[in-house]
Amino acid sequence: MKKNIKKKILLFLIIILKEYSDNNNLKINEDMSIDEELYLTIENEEGIYEKTLNIFQKNNIPRDNYNVTIKDDNVEITYNESFDTIEIYLLESKIYHQLFDNIEFNKSKDYVDLYVNETINNKNEYTEINGSNLIDFDVIQINITNPFEVNFSNADIVNENVYTWTITKNDTQKKLQMQFTPKLDVFPYREVIVGLIIVICFAIIIINILKKYKNSQKV
Repeated sequence: MKKNIKKKILLFLIIILKEYSDNNNLKINEDMSIDEELYLTIENEEGIYEKTLNIFQKNNIPRDNYNVTIKDDNVEITYNESFDTIEIYLLESKIYHQLFDNIEFNKSKDYVDLYVNETINNKNEYTEINGSNLIDFDVIQINITNPFEVNFSNADIVNENVYTWTITKNDTQKKLQMQFTPKLDVFPYREVIVGLIIVICFAIIIINILKKYKNSQKV
């Protein structure tokens, strides 16, 4: 039930928009959990601000998961969600499905591969019912923040560890690809051995000092 409510909210938000800019920010954390944020900027037409707030409030979305503000002539909307793993994100996220049908995901002990290559969704059953294009956007930016070593990506822009793909309203197909090497939880044998050697050396030094002191006390 909760998943259906979230999906409806995202659909309603996109349906009420005419032209907008959209940032979909995806952060991969070092524990391989995922933080996802949808950021929308809409022209502040009559009733948009109140209608947007009402969507979140009527569906009892936690206040920490969204923010709606008026800035200049626009309404700015953020909606965020967290997922424990990439696998859970791919199963439960409703945001990326508004644009892509599927994200291919391959995981091995050596690398993780994320791949999309398909026609961008611009119609579905909601379009016909509501008479509105769900993907009626000016520009969408998909930003992936990745703390790991990236072996390959076809991002349009790379700024340190942020990889950005840009999609315009004229694009009918977009390829996204990223392969990276996660840090595995390996027991630090080398560090432990070095630490033990240091402890043993200090123990030997202290024992020798105590022996010398004890001998010097003998008459």
